[in-house]
Amino acid sequence: MWRSSVVTASDHIFPGLAYHDRKKEFYDIEHHIKSSLPLQMALYFNIWLFVPWFLITVCCLDMKYYRLSDLYKFATITVFIVISVLECARLYLGYMGNLAEKIPELAGFWLISTLLQFPLEMFLILDGGTMPLLGEIVVNGIMLFLLVTEIITGTMALKHSADHHAKRFYLAQLYGIEDKLD
Repeated sequence: MWRSSVVTASDHIFPGLAYHDRKKEFYDIEHHIKSSLPLQMALYFNIWLFVPWFLITVCCLDMKYYRLSDLYKFATITVFIVISVLECARLYLGYMGNLAEKIPELAGFWLISTLLQFPLEMFLILDGGTMPLLGEIVVNGIMLFLLVTEIITGTMALKHSADHHAKRFYLAQLYGIEDKLD
């Protein structure tokens, strides 16, 4: 008796509230796309730039190899190999993390970009001991620009994706929805 009068009173004050489907609200949130278009565009351009970067860097390294000191020969080749391997893994994690909205992959992409790739790219551009040639400076500058763009947009995408997943989790807890939360 008491419950029905409260429901009737609340339906008069807030019409339509009794018909509000909480599970529908949860499933509507689940289907919102939180992928970042700017991040995806930067990743796309970075993939297309990777092959010319690789070829130009190999040609420039071949041209200047004998003029480098032994220390810079070792350092430059090591940095080039590390950047090449990391770039493949980083781009894969970026694509998977952004398009599939997977937070661990997106976080891995962001960490590799920020902590490893950025300092190595800066070494290739700024260290005078590597004797950077004009072609190297141009392609590494473009790669660095894309990398900074990816770090900034990746930060925002990671935040939006984490907020989205947290909201889904809290709504599932609030409404008692026992559903698979990816």
